[in-house]
Amino acid sequence: MILWLTTAALAGGGPPNVMVIYNAEVLEASEVAAHYSEVRSLPVGHICGLVGIDPEIRQMPLADYQSLILAPVHDCIGALPQPDEIDYLVVVRGLPYLVDVPNYVASLSAALGISYASTDTEPLMERGQIVDDPMAATVSNPYYISGTCSDLDIDNRYAGSYTGACGLAAEESLPVSFSRASAGEWSGYDFTDNLFVVTRLDGFDYGDAMDLIDRGVASDGTFPGTDILCMQGGDDARAARDPECEFATRMLAADGANAVWLDPFDPDLSGHSLSAFFTGATNIQNAFDGNTWSPGAIACNLTSFGAAPNNFFCNDDGTVCPESESQTSIARMVRAGATGAHGTAAEPLNNVFPNAGVLMLYTSGYNLGESFFFSQRYLFWQNIVLGDPLATPYGERPVVTVPAEASDNLEITATHSDGVADITLYIAGERVADSDSDILLHELDLEPGDTIEVLAVARSVNYTVQRTGWPVTEQKVRSRVQGWTHTMVTIVPVDEGDTDGQTVGLSDESGCGCQNSGPGGGLALPLLALAMIRRRAQTARESGRGAGLRSS
Repeated sequence: MILWLTTAALAGGGPPNVMVIYNAEVLEASEVAAHYSEVRSLPVGHICGLVGIDPEIRQMPLADYQSLILAPVHDCIGALPQPDEIDYLVVVRGLPYLVDVPNYVASLSAALGISYASTDTEPLMERGQIVDDPMAATVSNPYYISGTCSDLDIDNRYAGSYTGACGLAAEESLPVSFSRASAGEWSGYDFTDNLFVVTRLDGFDYGDAMDLIDRGVASDGTFPGTDILCMQGGDDARAARDPECEFATRMLAADGANAVWLDPFDPDLSGHSLSAFFTGATNIQNAFDGNTWSPGAIACNLTSFGAAPNNFFCNDDGTVCPESESQTSIARMVRAGATGAHGTAAEPLNNVFPNAGVLMLYTSGYNLGESFFFSQRYLFWQNIVLGDPLATPYGERPVVTVPAEASDNLEITATHSDGVADITLYIAGERVADSDSDILLHELDLEPGDTIEVLAVARSVNYTVQRTGWPVTEQKVRSRVQGWTHTMVTIVPVDEGDTDGQTVGLSDESGCGCQNSGPGGGLALPLLALAMIRRRAQTARESGRGAGLRSS
């Protein structure tokens, strides 16, 4: 029972599992953090403001990172009533993009991802990757999904680096939803308590960061039917993922999805309605604005410098974005309408990008963060994922009902079309009760007139789907999608405690199963009084150049 209480509600991705990290000395960053906390119903203490960091710094020495970012973030996590439940770190624009580590540079996202993980002798961050070539990643991701590709219609010399979709199509069970508590020792590294899924809210400005939040929330449960598109790479090295991408779209199309393999490469792609866009090209700036992007749409361009720090900044008056571009900025994808995007912040090899298995996991109901994470071969590298990690367009969130009033007992109920696995109850941010069914009854010892802040979280059960045209035709999905209600409950005398409940869940209007139904939104912060800055610059496109992506 003790083991169940410490692990059961950790997986699936929801408000108790997220910590937002932001530069507390930047007004716009504070507003983004407050907005995310409010719309995702984060409990008190789940945003972590950092100080002493110049927002103009794009690359940080290791010692400064350790003292100004890593240690304070762990202090924030350690101060929570349930620190072990934090699985996702969300970094807000206004913090550096790169960290100097031995032998190379890592993205801030990747450095936070491995946190204080260690080798047998020292912290991994202080040792770095053991490499002869500073562009060769070596720290394997223990959660990476791989497989054997025997049914490829396209072949190239890099096909062996991208096999995740083949592995997923042949599995009888998809992976268990991510939980930091399940991390341990792996391949010479100890990741115990030190492995996070990390995404970033960023773009060309803070308005883009706000848009990522709003699109992520709006996407939940919408099940978009628009194009899941993989396009042929623009050159040999950047076409490394093509064999797997064609396989993934073929499998998804056979199973009824609107998945498309596009050949030949079109640098001026237009006219598509997109829920995903994967390709590989150096300069593809003109392939984003001519398409429409559904809420929840994700993108990944396999090229070296898509997430280079300079790619996130416009000129002074905001008319040229980016002002100086290395290859093709992934911020262009965000400005065009993407909800999530992946790129690398420094020169990698061409074997470190997310596998096309992202598309298979995402469309199976896994959230944005874990879909990218499970499909990434290496850790502690240059990868950056933009977007809300909780965005779940292809998953149905449980509907959770909490009464507006209660007396001596608080009754929580939840429903889901496949069934509810469990409910967890938090009062004022502290976990107080669990139930392994669709009903939770919690005894209260409060006075009439008192009010309590309630967060009730339910998870769906694992379920089985039929796969048409896949190597395995029946597959168990273990995404354990979360749904929640965050509200205030008033305590009334016993004879007045039988009142109607408040239901917060999926709706045709919002498509979101994670609304905040109560005052305060779980934030005891003056930030909620701030006006949301939604600056929108006029965008002028400008082609840029960068060094070529190397082959593995």
